[in-house]
Amino acid sequence: MKALLLGSTGLVCALSLGTPAMAQESTPIAKTAGAKDGLAEIVVTAQHRSESSQRAAVPLDVVSSTKLLNAGVTSSTALNAAVPSLYISRGGGANTSYFIRGVGNFTNNGYTDPAIAFNVDGVYYGRPGSTIGAFYDLDRIEVLKGPQGTLYGRNATGGAINVLTAKPILGKWAGRVALSYGNYNAIDGEAFINAPLGENAALRISGKVLDRDGYYSDGTSDEKGHAVRAQFLANLSSNLTVRIIGDYSHIGGKGPGATFTHTIKATPGTAATATSPANYTITPTGLDPRSGLLSPSNAAFFSNVFIGGPGINPAPLNTPFVNNDYYGFSGELTWRTSLGDVTILPAYRNARVRSLFNGPAFRGGLSHEDSNQFTLEARIAGKRIGPVDWQIGGFYFDEHVNGSQVFSQYTVNSFQIFQAHNKSSAAYGRLTLHASDRLRLVGGIRFTNDDKTFAGDGKNLIETCSTQPSTTCLGGPSVPVALTYVDLSRMITVPTLPGPANGVAFGATGNRLFYTPVINNQKLNRNRTTWRGAVEFDVAPRSLLYASYETGFRSGGFNFALGRETYDPEYITAWTLGMKNRLFDNRLQLNLELFRWNYTNQQVAHFGLDSTGGNSFFTENIGRSRIQGIDLDLQFKAAENTLLRGSVQLLDNKLTSFIYNTQRNSTNNALPPVVGCATSAGAAPIPGSTTGATSPVWVVDCSGKPGFNSPKLAFNAGVEQTFPIGDYDLVATVDGRYRSNRVTSFEYLAFENSGADFTADASLRLAPREGKWSITAYMQNIGNRLIPTLSQFAGTTGNVVVTSYGAPRTYGVRASYAF
Repeated sequence: MKALLLGSTGLVCALSLGTPAMAQESTPIAKTAGAKDGLAEIVVTAQHRSESSQRAAVPLDVVSSTKLLNAGVTSSTALNAAVPSLYISRGGGANTSYFIRGVGNFTNNGYTDPAIAFNVDGVYYGRPGSTIGAFYDLDRIEVLKGPQGTLYGRNATGGAINVLTAKPILGKWAGRVALSYGNYNAIDGEAFINAPLGENAALRISGKVLDRDGYYSDGTSDEKGHAVRAQFLANLSSNLTVRIIGDYSHIGGKGPGATFTHTIKATPGTAATATSPANYTITPTGLDPRSGLLSPSNAAFFSNVFIGGPGINPAPLNTPFVNNDYYGFSGELTWRTSLGDVTILPAYRNARVRSLFNGPAFRGGLSHEDSNQFTLEARIAGKRIGPVDWQIGGFYFDEHVNGSQVFSQYTVNSFQIFQAHNKSSAAYGRLTLHASDRLRLVGGIRFTNDDKTFAGDGKNLIETCSTQPSTTCLGGPSVPVALTYVDLSRMITVPTLPGPANGVAFGATGNRLFYTPVINNQKLNRNRTTWRGAVEFDVAPRSLLYASYETGFRSGGFNFALGRETYDPEYITAWTLGMKNRLFDNRLQLNLELFRWNYTNQQVAHFGLDSTGGNSFFTENIGRSRIQGIDLDLQFKAAENTLLRGSVQLLDNKLTSFIYNTQRNSTNNALPPVVGCATSAGAAPIPGSTTGATSPVWVVDCSGKPGFNSPKLAFNAGVEQTFPIGDYDLVATVDGRYRSNRVTSFEYLAFENSGADFTADASLRLAPREGKWSITAYMQNIGNRLIPTLSQFAGTTGNVVVTSYGAPRTYGVRASYAF
């Protein structure tokens, strides 16, 4: 990698030396926008100011509205196809996981934070699940890569995703209706209407309906939802503009799907010193990957699985569902003053989440979660004072989350009721010193105060077989899925609080239920200063060279685990050397970025020991990574009707330290845990113990492994060709994507590798050259590649593995009419 970075530095220098001939050109980039034979410009606001994407000295991918349409982006997960550095997957229920270059997290709930800041029209969304209904009537999407600690603050460790909706248009009636139909009975309808209200105001109303059958034969991995957005824009004076937005979205259906793909069993007679997973036999189930957990074949397989703790064969999984509602109101006030441009962004958002999901461990994970957040950002982009441009701002975030959830895992049913209150306030500023007409020095700083409180009441109900051998409990019932402990007590007899020491008999086969309380009332307060320093140099009128250093952090949080009630923030620092070029009379765009990130105190969720010495699931700070690589973006207008595009990312994401403990007791003392990392037997202090007590543990060391969801090589390549046919244009697009292997889950087992894959999409659009309608035929994932996106293993539930897959081949026809 060192040689690669040195070679790439040479390429940057070569590009710099190769552009003097352009120095005589005096036309700035902005004036080339819309040139017939050149590349069009995209204006972005990633740095809280309007500028060409080619003049923004930050690592940035921009997906335009046209590209969004061609790529079929209807939700956040579809962005995987458009941005090589970005990886998004859907977990259970409303969960959405975001990774940029391997920085992200698998586990999202009401008391954890995402690592990627998600913003819609400048409003930060605190809950990852709330992002699903934002993808319609868009202008563009901006993906900032790397920590954004000064302008975006906390929880932007890996970067930020900015979704910008299409604004109302003053003085013009306009509208558009689009409808598509495809396989899996996919119906996708979208429309907007723009109405002028006098000369200085306009109203824009847009909506979307999406209904698609599941990609799995059991009906899961479907999409069902609808959304509406209303915007009002008014110029109240020549210096004052107001924009008001209200939106509502509903997400339904069954939610993400998966299939039982492997079983894992201990190998008889294996020596205790052998390295896991050599101690185990991993056997494919042979089930159709697209069948789904609720299909007859999967149900028959799972009914024969033996779960050792309670000594039972499991009852059938509960049917999953998603029933979520989101709404919000936001405003944008822009006031041009003698001091500078003032922008004020107040917003309120509300989410009502009702969902149930399955997995390898879960008969049903049932969640009721209600959250609301208020945000306020105010900033001034000051007028230049001599050689200095300046910007100052403040941000306030106030979120309340009330949740009730149960994780029914056959062996353990964990009931959780919690209230979380998160407040964050920040002040930031940025100065740009124009040292010369071509050289700029940039400095930015942000101070953040993060204040969190958490009140959680947890009850763990453990089912065991009280007779030996445990097979005598076969035929015993599984605990039903109920949202609360009280609800469950109406269905079966449960231990009274605090419960008898020997538990309560369950069924007639020797099973017993034991109760353990988990109370967590905690507060966290953290202050953090993040900063950025950068140098920008105009090598030529259309060539920008920049170098930067930026820091960022993700907030700490809470766990439902005794002795592990809290965890600390994580931190990241990033060096970037980049160059953005428009060459050959604005026909070639060549952007290059070299980066090196240091990721410390990394938050990782896993099973481990609580203060009682028992196994629990929690987040702790155990990771440290080095992330470096090269990112190259290319667009070439080869001819008036031919556009070539491509992007390549070479990524080296390595865990320099990744060591944690898991439980070792009398039942698994001879065998290490099922992981693909080095293990050793040891003893560790029990968290929260006042006597210095220790517990036998397995020490798991995954240091040296690659980071999650971070392919070493990722590239996109595509061509767009226009064929003039009389008064019509026939536009053909073909796009291909390659991703090398990704690690899709926590244990680093072989089946958790995605493998390398290449997929291709194509579309054909016919439209009058000056007309208002179009008809498009499209096909995505032409080769129908089966691409694993997430694998999950549960040692406590029969040692089974479930795997989720990306979308199969999809195709259809889209018609659009504009007026």
